[in-house]
Amino acid sequence: MEFTIDKRVFLESLGKVQGLCGRRTSFPITGNVMLIAGKDEITIVATDLEVGFSGTYPAAVAEPGKAAIPGKKLFEIIREFPTESVTCKEKENGWFEISGASAQFKVVGMDPEEFPALPDLSGVASWSLDSADFLDMVEKVNLSGTVAAEERRPHLLGFLLQKVEDEDGKKRLRMVSTDGHRLSLVDYLSGENDPGQAIDAEEGVILPKKLLPEILKIMEEEGPVSLGSKGSYFVLEQGEERLVCRLVEGKYPDYNMVIPKEIETFFTVNKEFFLSILRRMSILASDKYRAVRFKVEKNQLLVSMVNPDMGESMEPVTVDFNGEPFEVAFNPRFFVDAMGPMVSEQVRIKIKDDEHPCIVEGDDEPGYIAVIMPMKLD
Repeated sequence: MEFTIDKRVFLESLGKVQGLCGRRTSFPITGNVMLIAGKDEITIVATDLEVGFSGTYPAAVAEPGKAAIPGKKLFEIIREFPTESVTCKEKENGWFEISGASAQFKVVGMDPEEFPALPDLSGVASWSLDSADFLDMVEKVNLSGTVAAEERRPHLLGFLLQKVEDEDGKKRLRMVSTDGHRLSLVDYLSGENDPGQAIDAEEGVILPKKLLPEILKIMEEEGPVSLGSKGSYFVLEQGEERLVCRLVEGKYPDYNMVIPKEIETFFTVNKEFFLSILRRMSILASDKYRAVRFKVEKNQLLVSMVNPDMGESMEPVTVDFNGEPFEVAFNPRFFVDAMGPMVSEQVRIKIKDDEHPCIVEGDDEPGYIAVIMPMKLD
């Protein structure tokens, strides 16, 4: 195998799979990327056995073939390479040569025949939407720092993708994500195009949450993206790049049970102003003391953080609240995660008391709500 490829194209494509080839699995070869040279193109394949990626890119191929090369080392070599084009050539005894001008590297590869094959999902029913809309959905359900905490609750390790239908017959693509302490739900209005044709289950499909950051790394902001499911696998495609993952088994919990109904009391705040307050409060947070207190009154919200080991902070916010005064505690990071991807300048926080979850929503994203559970007051 021998090919020459533009350094920038090669580097960008290898950068997209670092999260996959960097994960430890029971098969050491998954730390490699598979390079397949065909006619005027190369295909890069990576997998951690649960999520897989393949992408095809233009290249000048002198000799077709395939090789399995350590993914992180190859990325580091190409990143520091001094030339605008890179020539790669398979040598004897599993060695792989990377050269250009006076620079030359040789690395040891593995047997490409041992590399796990991605599932064949040809002929899968697919559904297309604009990538910007899909990325917006992903950002809003990508709850940070939750996977490790949920390992004992497998049904929460995934996020739900399903078709829902309004009373007027309008169909929506819905994503739901939860970690037991908060929930994010976002709908995409699909119009006449039925996303159910691409989702092989009436109750929807559960995808692993670690797919979300991979989507954010790989997806471009422009152009259509297609998605579909077949059997126990899900596929997402944009252009010449494809993500494949194994579906999470089991039944997703009934998320409608935790969404409060008919909360009539609320206050509205400027999103960026409120986010800045919560970020300042989070400076004093620790594993033991991470609760921010909201003292809600008729015309004022008093936000405070007390950490006996570090200090305390307090800031008043003028609001118009139409309920009875009370005090409640929340994890500030949950609000930062919920509000960060929102485009609304004003955020409405529907809140009843210190025992029920609150809802975060905005007028500029009617299909999105975040539900946040309160913490116990000391």
